[in-house]
Amino acid sequence: MDSRIDSKQLLSQATTRPPKIPQGSGQDPEKLKAVAQQFEAIFLQQMFKEMRNTVPEGGLIERGNADDMYTQMQDAEAARIMAERGGIGLAELMLQELLKDSAN
Repeated sequence: MDSRIDSKQLLSQATTRPPKIPQGSGQDPEKLKAVAQQFEAIFLQQMFKEMRNTVPEGGLIERGNADDMYTQMQDAEAARIMAERGGIGLAELMLQELLKDSAN
């Protein structure tokens, strides 16, 4: 039995089939908003991480694991606050699409 997966077929199926949302699922807009904000916060945190990777290492004081951990926690909190206050608008766009899809 051939167990290889055809990636082109999977991609085609993923892009042509709409996601199945149960009718009458009664999605709560407040819960959707919270999830969209969490997603935006994760996205922003990843952006911060990648931006920090472009800064060259070195300097007068050697950085350690504690510095890296503190920076990650600081970025996570900044991203969470940004997402709650509107961020880059990703959560709002996602919320509009999710509510539009659930209305149909």
